[in-house]
Amino acid sequence: MEHQEVTAMIAVDLSAAFDTVDHSILIKVLEYQYGVNGTALKWIDSYLRPRSCRVNVSSTTSSERQLECSVPQGSCLGPWLYLVYAGTLFDIIPPSITVYGFADDHTANKRFVPTLTNEMDAIRDLQDCAVHINTWMNSNKLKMNNAKTEFILFGSRQQLSKCQTKEIIICGDVIKSKTCIRYLGAFLDETLNFKDHITKKCKTAMMNYYKIKCIRSYLSKEATETLVLSLVISHLDYCNVILFGVSQTDLYKLQRIQNMCAKLVLNRSKYDSAKQALFDLHWLPIKARITFKILTYMYNCHVGNAPSYLINLLNPQVSKRSLRSSESSIGCYAVPYNKKKTFSDRSFSTTGPKLWNELGTNVRNSESLDIFKCRLKTLYFQNYFELF
Repeated sequence: MEHQEVTAMIAVDLSAAFDTVDHSILIKVLEYQYGVNGTALKWIDSYLRPRSCRVNVSSTTSSERQLECSVPQGSCLGPWLYLVYAGTLFDIIPPSITVYGFADDHTANKRFVPTLTNEMDAIRDLQDCAVHINTWMNSNKLKMNNAKTEFILFGSRQQLSKCQTKEIIICGDVIKSKTCIRYLGAFLDETLNFKDHITKKCKTAMMNYYKIKCIRSYLSKEATETLVLSLVISHLDYCNVILFGVSQTDLYKLQRIQNMCAKLVLNRSKYDSAKQALFDLHWLPIKARITFKILTYMYNCHVGNAPSYLINLLNPQVSKRSLRSSESSIGCYAVPYNKKKTFSDRSFSTTGPKLWNELGTNVRNSESLDIFKCRLKTLYFQNYFELF
């Protein structure tokens, strides 16, 4: 978006993906694609087969049927086996298309400068990619659900105004362009201002808040805090790293709910100090929770425990001269220069190094992630509640 480009994205939806994994195909993929053989392959085969199922309706149970497909959902191996099964999908994707996959959620992306010719080429490439994906799925006994597959264009308002595409055709089905889609539980709007995400998360959080409030008189402080953290605060924290750099007005919507939760846990009046309630519960405010999570990602990148696609976004800071002040820059990362800062300052490649370099060496050089989190929370807690 900083390069004045638009990204067209198709979010592919699968029908009962885990339930249609063919056991025979999966065993062949493990053997020939990943080199699993011998006892290990037999062990996985015995885990998958034989399996059976029966259906119970109104106290009547059907006869037992053998399963020739599906991987167990809710198990540790289920998602891993599906990823192995779907791994060959990436081999048939054209190089001009970028595909991201997380379990059974896949997106195909194509970026372009918004001119009529570029736009038509990008849409055609995406449509061809969708045909390849559909063909692969049919041959692997998976089903692409075109009715739930979504299409969206991402870009600035100025660049989106130059685009004319309102729909895309996938395998004969017309998919209308949307202004906001849900992907992995996050709501992505076309300009990435995340107002829809905040609104929807606040709505869900408030609904659960009022349910807990109705039974607060029957709960202890500990039970109330557990419920609030599990059913309300979890919605405020989910994917909160994408909210770095959004307007203070939008952030306050989340902060207001956290303030209400803190007072509910402590059974205090709505007129009491919210800051005092957060202090007593040792809760960091919303803005600090966002930067806290970004820095935990940075620590994992620093020690090599993060995914390669995050680590590759970072470049160690190299001092051109050997100065005494350069010792404090050891372990720091270069902050990329961006002429236009509307979106780049919110990206992980910029915000991560910037926040990381501001930390003291004592925090950056923590021996483990748990120690790092403890020191970072102490630092943020002192900074925010310095008047207490």
